[in-house]
Amino acid sequence: MKKYATSSANKTVRSFIIKSVVTSVLSLFVLTYLFSFITYKLDIDLDFNNIFSIFIVAICSAVTSFISVKSMKNNGAFMGILSCILLLLFSLINTIVNNNSFVLFLIKAAIILLTGALFGILATKKSNKFKVK
Repeated sequence: MKKYATSSANKTVRSFIIKSVVTSVLSLFVLTYLFSFITYKLDIDLDFNNIFSIFIVAICSAVTSFISVKSMKNNGAFMGILSCILLLLFSLINTIVNNNSFVLFLIKAAIILLTGALFGILATKKSNKFKVK
């Protein structure tokens, strides 16, 4: 029975996990800092923080799924959603700790899943093969 080498598959999975974690954390920190700086400098009311958090989560989900899935060849939507699991976990913890409404969490979760799937599809390498006769 022939043995198959799985070292390349393990390397791909490891790099996908590292990319998704690093880009999630970095984009979340950068965008949170940016929106808090804008809120502070423009003296925006704190009631708008829920709206800003939706924007932050949507942009982070798009960036994370696009960068993580860029090296994949297929299953873009599924891999895009998988890359955004950390953002879903962060939003759930944020909802529990800050006593935010559960409806806001559901909105964030839907946006995370949709943008993750969409940008995952956009990022996959789909090589179109043209046959010239």
